[in-house]
Amino acid sequence: MAQDNEENRLEQTFESRDGAGLFDGDSGDMTADGRVAAIALKRERYVTGGLYDLVLAHRGEVERSLNNDMLRLMVDERYHLMYAAPVGDDETGIRALKTRASLTREEAATLALLRIHALEYESQGIGPERWLIGIDEIRGALTSGAGYLASSNDEEGTAKKISAAVSRMRTYGYLAQTDEDDMYLITPLVPVILDRRLADQWLGYEDDADDNAEDAAGMESAGDADGRRDGGEQIALEFDQDATDDGEEH
Repeated sequence: MAQDNEENRLEQTFESRDGAGLFDGDSGDMTADGRVAAIALKRERYVTGGLYDLVLAHRGEVERSLNNDMLRLMVDERYHLMYAAPVGDDETGIRALKTRASLTREEAATLALLRIHALEYESQGIGPERWLIGIDEIRGALTSGAGYLASSNDEEGTAKKISAAVSRMRTYGYLAQTDEDDMYLITPLVPVILDRRLADQWLGYEDDADDNAEDAAGMESAGDADGRRDGGEQIALEFDQDATDDGEEH
C-alpha cells in the first residue's frame, strides 16, 4: 500500500551514518537516520514499523526537529504508531508546518463507524492488518436505522456525500485502499484518535454529544454553524496550505 511503500522508501534513503556533510553546503547537525525519521513524521499521516523504531532510536534529535516546525511527537505504544501534531496557535502565535482541519457531519459519522468496526475486530482478536470494510457496508450503516443519512431521500446526493467522506478518510490516513475495488483497510490511526464513547455519539450524532466529547486522545467535537466539527488531534495531519504549492501533502 502507498503508506507502506513510502515508509520503505524513506527507510532505505540513507545508510546509518553521521549526518554532517550529507550534501554540499550542509550545515545540519542531525544524523542521517534522525533526518529520515523526522522527514517521515512531517510528510506522512503517521509512522509505524521500522520507522517507529527509528524514531525511538533518535527520539531526542527528531523531537527537536519537530519542535522547530511547531510540531509535537505523539506516541501510541499499544498500536506502535506515532504522528506529528501541531502546536496550537494559541500557545505561540506561530503557524505550524501542519494544521488542524475540521470534519463534516458525514465525515464524523464515517470516522465513528470505522472506530466501531475496529473495536469489533479487536474484540475478536483480529489484528489491524485485517481490519477490512467495504463501501457498501459504509453506505448501509450511514443510510439505514439511526444512520446520519437515513432520512435523506436524495439518493444521488447521499451517494456523493458518502463518496466524499470516504475519500477524506483516505486523505486523513484512516482508510487505506486494498487490491479489491471498493474495499478498504481501517488503519490503526482510527482507534488512536477516537474512543468508543465518542464514536457512539458521533455515529448517532446525539444532540448532547457536543457537551461530552473529549477523549484521552485530546479530540474535541464542538460543532459550529456550518455543521463541521473540530477534529482535534486526529486531523492535525495536514500540511499548512502555505507549506506546499497546492495545499495538499505529497
